[in-house]
Amino acid sequence: MAEATSIACRVLEAAVGAGMLAVDQVSAARREAGSDAAAGKSMLAKGLVTETQLASLLEDQLGFPRVDLQSYAPDDEALALMPTSVARARAMLPLFEIEGTLTVAIGKPQDIFDLDDIGTELGVGMDAVLADASDVQAAILQYLGAEPVFVEPVIELPAEDLEILASDFFELGDDTPVVMEVPAADAPDETAASQTVEEVVESAAPVGAATVDLDVLAVADERKVAVLVTDILEQAVQRGASRVHLLPYKTDFFLVFRVKGRLEKVASAPLSMQQPLIDGFKSFAKLGGVAANRPTLGRMHADIAGKPVVLTLSSVPTVAGQRLVVSITAQKPQPRDLAELGMSEAESRALYAMVERGRGILLVAGPVGGGRSTSYYALLQHAAQVGKTVYSVERSIDYEIPAVAQVLVSPGQPIGAASYFAAGIRQDTDVMAIDSVQSAEDVHLAIEAAGLGKLIVTTFAGGDIVHGVRRMLDLGTEPVSLASALTLGVGQRVVRTNCPNCSVEEKSPLAAKIPGAEPGLVTKRGTGCPNCGKTGFAGATIVYEVLPFTEPVRAVIARGGSAEAIESAARAAGMRPMIASGLAKVRDGLVSPEELDRVMRFAQ
Repeated sequence: MAEATSIACRVLEAAVGAGMLAVDQVSAARREAGSDAAAGKSMLAKGLVTETQLASLLEDQLGFPRVDLQSYAPDDEALALMPTSVARARAMLPLFEIEGTLTVAIGKPQDIFDLDDIGTELGVGMDAVLADASDVQAAILQYLGAEPVFVEPVIELPAEDLEILASDFFELGDDTPVVMEVPAADAPDETAASQTVEEVVESAAPVGAATVDLDVLAVADERKVAVLVTDILEQAVQRGASRVHLLPYKTDFFLVFRVKGRLEKVASAPLSMQQPLIDGFKSFAKLGGVAANRPTLGRMHADIAGKPVVLTLSSVPTVAGQRLVVSITAQKPQPRDLAELGMSEAESRALYAMVERGRGILLVAGPVGGGRSTSYYALLQHAAQVGKTVYSVERSIDYEIPAVAQVLVSPGQPIGAASYFAAGIRQDTDVMAIDSVQSAEDVHLAIEAAGLGKLIVTTFAGGDIVHGVRRMLDLGTEPVSLASALTLGVGQRVVRTNCPNCSVEEKSPLAAKIPGAEPGLVTKRGTGCPNCGKTGFAGATIVYEVLPFTEPVRAVIARGGSAEAIESAARAAGMRPMIASGLAKVRDGLVSPEELDRVMRFAQ
């Protein structure tokens, strides 16, 4: 189940849909390689698909934009999320982070297959933009500095202890993790400087530092383990940690906190003592019945160290042992409405009217990291507010809406999203919703529910509405059934907004290239200041397009028309394209032409 949600899986499915690869080729590669990422790399190595074809697929079908890094400055927060050693080894430059998704620049199209592993390693969602390989390397050198020369030290310990080498903890090399020993609560800032693993092993813990005693795991007393779990979570919240990691390695495991993007080593113990602690965390999250050889996902509210937080626990079996990550987030407020997200008044009224009185499929299409879920929750919130009964199947819950029945699909369960959605059809529900349709079975169930007179709100990965619908057909959906079920479509992209404190007016040469822009258009651009971390950006907004599926548009879809044919019918139906929405924000001085071009690529 987890594999089906991966970026690598979506790339392979898009390659099949575009005719670059055959289903049999992909199936054989998956069996041989064991994973979608390895299968993709294998087929590239064998020449079944070329780098040029892959780059075209990523841009045109999946909506991964191409950017010019020479005119782009990454956010400091994004740079802190990815260890420098990982960025250098992977040849990726972190650019910005929005709502838990880290966007990186990649210089080679095949690097897209590494994103899933990196996201799991860092505990964040991943998205990518494409750039020239030489520009990526130059930007890494500019923002991260040259790679240091490393000499493996031997750590000398007291005579009564065995000699320990740094290599006993991690394989040393370009990807050596950077961790930090937990400093005392009142320790000066310099104790938080990043250290290599061997420096952490060599140094003693600061006087007064918070410690975690893992020796109680040797007894595996459930009550003592429960107290230990509570202590770990309280210390993590007090330290301001966003995640707690239990990392297995060789004969040991490490308890690590992620604080402000950096890893802090808290404690370690023999790997044989890890299972009671993992069981304790699962029990705390009410997941005690899940077998150790299955992926586990759970979510709960808790009051930790006097603060209300949401805990999301993820456990994955690896060759080294179970890897457990607990994400700690503050309880979020209710979702913002569509107008706050950036939609025009006329478009938001149309969508809300659809939620109140419509039936059929309301499709929200956008690329990875394009804010689809944000719009999804805004629609569900409005449905609940107008008295509709709402049933939502989700693979991650970003917002909790009290009046909505939200089902979290765990990758460790044999029952998948489609089964939960099928069960919801019989729940006397006005509005059915599924965040991220990923298979033909999902689409067919949505069509079935629409045939029963229900409104179906769903999201799907695509660069815009047209490519979203075309990819649904490529999954094997029956064209006539899909055409009859579709009622309203929404396409969207996320763009960063200018910092209001340092924005200046200018006549950008790019402004004249925006389709529909009037001559001499005066625009604004953030120049960078302390308030925005010298990036020129503060916050983000969404550019939208809304398409009512009129009979002429449905007729093209029913014939299984190409993306070009569907787009032509959509424009004839009066759809305002996303670039027009972006132009309005440029006119208002909210977005710079350069940022709009980064997302929409109108200057090419």
